[in-house]
Amino acid sequence: MPEEDFCFIDRCALVVRPTWKFVEWITKLDPEPIENESSILINTVYLVEVVDSMDVLGTAALLDAHFPSIAANEFEAWWTDPKDWPAIRSVNEFFQYFEVIASDSVVDLLADENYDN
Repeated sequence: MPEEDFCFIDRCALVVRPTWKFVEWITKLDPEPIENESSILINTVYLVEVVDSMDVLGTAALLDAHFPSIAANEFEAWWTDPKDWPAIRSVNEFFQYFEVIASDSVVDLLADENYDN
């Protein structure tokens, strides 16, 4: 078995996926039909600060801090004019458009790579 040098990253992760309400929003805005609506339902991984526990309370605290930025990034990926974005003022509104899975462990399988960013 080959030896692996995994690098554990000192971050937690939020895996965000649009809901069907997001799909409905973008299909109403875009005059050209999207051939495959499921192509909108892609996951994005956001690395966030480490919290004591990624239980419901820990995840909620992370979402309270980051949901506006995450929503803006997700909306902008599909529609660049912010005036057309849904108003997301709370985590409850965020969950209408996005699903979230939290992870308290992030492993980089390419630990020997150098990152310029």
